[in-house]
Amino acid sequence: MPRKAFVADLAEAAEILDIDHLSSLKAGDEDGTINFKFHIQKRPAGSESGIAISAIIPDVSDYPNDHQYILCTNSENVPDAINSVMQDIGDFPGLPIYPMLSKVAKALSKATAGSQMNPVDLDDGDPMDIDDLDREFDAEEEEEEEEYEEEYEEDEYEFSEPSWATGIPKTQRQTHNQQASAQPKDRTATLTMNKRIRRDLDETKKAGFRVGYLGELLNNGRDSFVTVSCRVAKLGISTEALKAWSLDRELYFTLIIRYTAGYCPLSRLMREDSTPGTNGMHLRVGLSKRYKVSLADAIDAFSEQVDKSKVSRTAEEDALLSQHNLAPFFISRPLNELLRDRLVILLKYRSKYAFRWSGAEEYYNDNQGMSTSVANDMDSKYWQDENIHNRSLPPMVTADHFGGAQESKYTPDDIASFPLIAMQFALRHLVRCTEFCLVCHCKVETDFEALKPYVCSKPLCLYQYMALGFGPSIEHEIMSQPQVVDLLVSFCYSSAHNSSGLKVFPDGMGLVVPNPNWIPGYTSGTSRYYGPDVHGAPMIPTGTSNENVYTARFDCYKSELIFAAGDTARPLRPGNWVCLTAPGYNDGRRMHARVIEAIYPIVRLGGVVLTGNGATAKTESEAKPVVHTTQLTTSTNTVPTPAATPPMGAVEQTTSKFPEVSFIVYDQNFDDLIPAAKSKSIRVLLDTLPKITQMKEYLEKGRHSTLHSWSDRFSPAALGVLRWIIASNRSCILQVDSNDISNKSSEERVSGMPDYAQFRFAQGAPDKEQRFVESVRQNIDPKKTNYPTLFAWHGSSLHNWHSIVREGLHFKDIINGRACGNGVYFSPLAMTSLGYSGLHHYGGPGTTNGYDISPWVWPQSELRIDNALSLNEIVNRPDKFVNTNPHLVVDQLDWIQTRYLFVRCKSRQDPTPDVVPTEIYAQDPKYTAVGASGQPVSIPMTAVSKSRRPVTKVSKNGNKKARLTEEEEVVYLSEETDVEDLAVFLQEDEPLPTTNAATAAVKGKSKEIPISTDPDPAKTDFVPHSLDYDTLPILNPPTYATSLGTKTLQKELQATLKIQDATPAHELGWYIDRELISNVYQWIVELHSFEPHLPLAKDMKAHGLKSIVLELRFGASYPMSPPFVRVIRPRFLSFMQGGGGHVTAGGALCMELLTNSGWSVASNIESVLLQVHLAISSTDPKPARLEGGVGKGAKGGMEVRDYSTGEAVEAYVRACHTHGWEVPKDFRRDYGGVGTGY
Repeated sequence: MPRKAFVADLAEAAEILDIDHLSSLKAGDEDGTINFKFHIQKRPAGSESGIAISAIIPDVSDYPNDHQYILCTNSENVPDAINSVMQDIGDFPGLPIYPMLSKVAKALSKATAGSQMNPVDLDDGDPMDIDDLDREFDAEEEEEEEEYEEEYEEDEYEFSEPSWATGIPKTQRQTHNQQASAQPKDRTATLTMNKRIRRDLDETKKAGFRVGYLGELLNNGRDSFVTVSCRVAKLGISTEALKAWSLDRELYFTLIIRYTAGYCPLSRLMREDSTPGTNGMHLRVGLSKRYKVSLADAIDAFSEQVDKSKVSRTAEEDALLSQHNLAPFFISRPLNELLRDRLVILLKYRSKYAFRWSGAEEYYNDNQGMSTSVANDMDSKYWQDENIHNRSLPPMVTADHFGGAQESKYTPDDIASFPLIAMQFALRHLVRCTEFCLVCHCKVETDFEALKPYVCSKPLCLYQYMALGFGPSIEHEIMSQPQVVDLLVSFCYSSAHNSSGLKVFPDGMGLVVPNPNWIPGYTSGTSRYYGPDVHGAPMIPTGTSNENVYTARFDCYKSELIFAAGDTARPLRPGNWVCLTAPGYNDGRRMHARVIEAIYPIVRLGGVVLTGNGATAKTESEAKPVVHTTQLTTSTNTVPTPAATPPMGAVEQTTSKFPEVSFIVYDQNFDDLIPAAKSKSIRVLLDTLPKITQMKEYLEKGRHSTLHSWSDRFSPAALGVLRWIIASNRSCILQVDSNDISNKSSEERVSGMPDYAQFRFAQGAPDKEQRFVESVRQNIDPKKTNYPTLFAWHGSSLHNWHSIVREGLHFKDIINGRACGNGVYFSPLAMTSLGYSGLHHYGGPGTTNGYDISPWVWPQSELRIDNALSLNEIVNRPDKFVNTNPHLVVDQLDWIQTRYLFVRCKSRQDPTPDVVPTEIYAQDPKYTAVGASGQPVSIPMTAVSKSRRPVTKVSKNGNKKARLTEEEEVVYLSEETDVEDLAVFLQEDEPLPTTNAATAAVKGKSKEIPISTDPDPAKTDFVPHSLDYDTLPILNPPTYATSLGTKTLQKELQATLKIQDATPAHELGWYIDRELISNVYQWIVELHSFEPHLPLAKDMKAHGLKSIVLELRFGASYPMSPPFVRVIRPRFLSFMQGGGGHVTAGGALCMELLTNSGWSVASNIESVLLQVHLAISSTDPKPARLEGGVGKGAKGGMEVRDYSTGEAVEAYVRACHTHGWEVPKDFRRDYGGVGTGY
């Protein structure tokens, strides 16, 4: 464990401390704090007190790989030199305690070198200049790193003890260093490790995955990333599951493996400690638009403090998602925890006992915390073959690389590829997520096949899933589908209202609720939320007896409870929730509030939530002062009538005596209640919730807002019930209408039901749709009928739908009798099914108890659901139904697929426009579904699965997806593989592969598609090799070069030319002539093929120009700094002259990307050229124009002027200063010294 490693290292360092200038090493009072003293003298005398220094690790859980140190001192009169060094010395990321202390001692001793002769006055002397110290310190660091790398290369799989390793005497460490530095460098171990890396990645690639890497992976690189990915479209996930899981077929499912201590093959993982984080290997999964993420995004994926899987994103934010960014998805958090905590342990079990994945997982859960050294008398269940329910999954999902290695004659540890194993394991739990518990990751034993992942029935799993937030993000559901959340809460409320509605309760979540027995005769009502005060008279309930009922005076203006003098009761403390009688009301209303502060005899409360009959839901911000109030007089108080109760603070205090209230604390364990009391408690808690739209508004205030943070509005119990309602829904329900409950029609709406809100509705396992399609194929002969399926209605009372959306349509329970046999009952007539929905029993829309709300309707609902029914697709074999008259009775559940859920809403004043969809599914005339109006409904073609819709042929255009003939398979053109990812598969003496300019592979296909290297005259007028290089005014050739810059630019040039050779010229839009590049630090690029409607394209045609000529100049600090990009020819109109296109008056590009403020070291030149092309093509705020305008000269008949180098440099600096962008540090030196002030 990280904490144990920290404590052990600190103890060992304190025991063997032998570092000059340091003493008194010990643990600090705070967690993660190391205290020691620094002395000016090398070996301090006993009288020298020293400077007390603390090294703090902010998060000990990051130790020993990802931690950092913060240095500080509490000593007085500390020399400025020491303070300066402590600020500039760095944070020593990932460095163990002993070597960190050694570096600190060296740095401080050099800074105080001038003061060692006079330790009394530390300010005397002339300490070394801090810049000299930095240079010497960096040089020593590089030397130590080289020594460390030499030591590492001595063994293929295990690291040698570094020179600073604790437990080794100083003399032995010095001798070890001398011997190591004296020996010639042997690359045998390095080459062997490189070979192993290539073999592991090659195995992964052969299995069908895309492989990439970032950082220094080969040659004993210390910190690197390996990415393994595949498109979601290749995983065999059904369309219904993709919708339910919010997955995009075009994205890549990406696994990132980070190695912080060099590449770690499977053999070393199997030998080392399995504690997460101790082996220098970390894993993350996510979704990306490209097969690999950028280096910056890879680092961010492992350093983020906020779990992104619980952060809601708007559609606009999703649209701006970078093509490299690693985005979370619906179960990324549980998957990351599973990979971190169990993967290596499960592999060890598999290796030791020859388990399959299922056996290892079951064994892990059965033996947690127990000794596993003895395998005698193990249950045979661990070796049973795994029963994969969906046998049609693609091989890449069901393949078991480790199992295949076990069956070979070799040891799996030596031949198996860990990246491939990790990817297959991650896919196993992604594609089959509904089969596994999201908490314990065991197989879920349930009779209901869920379309969305859930948890097993173990109480601990349920508690963690619901109460601790291990489940899905309810905030995301509220933000994305507020109507669906309203629907689910309304169903639960209606079930709780019925005596036999709720059969399953949120037990095991640790809910603490107010005692429902204290709320006599509780009836429905809408909650009303007050900011600071409620004014009124007390109402003490009668007929209840509870020793935990307390009384106090209630200050309506300050929202305070005032206890009587001498009252010894102290029932409240901050954080408690209380339920109080509402002053002035005699109809059972209650106030609910959170205790903010308890300083007896006064207890301050937060905002008050008023629940009960006839209240109007309002938030604190919506509450308005009431000017006119009608008063009625009681024996002790003058209070407003219920209809005129003002918000807190809206009226002045009229009496010094505050009303007396009774209250109870939320202290009743929900699990101890009987079912009827549980139902009542759920209604009480749901009454305290705000509207779903108000929740959404609160969450939209901040990107990382959660309902848990709205602590004065949500009691923990109410929030727990809301989470249970949303998270326990295992059906896929999607809004068809817009969020604003408008009259806007949708192409997905069923016509003929204008009075009903519509939702797409799907149930069952992820492969339920496939089983339904298979049932259609097996039972329907297309030669005999044109109607393979029929549509029919199913109606049920409102209080039953809470169970239906969780358990599906079944016939386990008898509700309305079974006069027509056992099975699920349907009818082609909507009015018949509405008769079973309770419509006639409830009497339709209306009022009860004098209020415009029915007792079974959730008061805060904006839908105000009155009844519900579903439209279902059924295999059209009436001859095999249990009954067909008067009802259709079907007993084979695989023959039934729910498609739509219809709910009638009282909130809809006007019916939605009944528009017939453009494409309609043809219904069987014998069993045509008839709507509530008595007319046949028109069902959109989108209601049925894509595989059964008529397929149209669409030509393939560029990189866009194309629908093929009958299989409706989406094919994507191959995405170019980065050149470094190709290089990793080559042997040490192999050159980089040359690109075949005449071919471009199509991903997933063995054939190749020829692509012409010559521009198509019909699509572009650009002519390659036509530029006269000698006429170009360019910057003087660079005289500098760095190893990093040269190596990076060589790769960039080769990759860029590779893309150019493989892409049609009119699609690419830029061209680099190989013959014009004599220095990798200076490129000439031509931009061409602009959209013909652009004013720039018209100007170019008028001037007889085929391209815009650019110069790209790379500085000495590249890739840490951006390239300098400028236009050479032709000249553009400046912005002041009416021009645009992000071209400055001097020809430099005005783009933040090309400054230190916007540049990323992960950016590649191909993307830079693309963005420059887009910027020049931009018409916002003005389009780019050339000097001379349009129509002033014939083709080739107008002189074209060039930009000079000096004005481009000056213009670049001016643009940076104007926008506040940072100019690269060495810009003056690299580009001629023109310009000042930067």
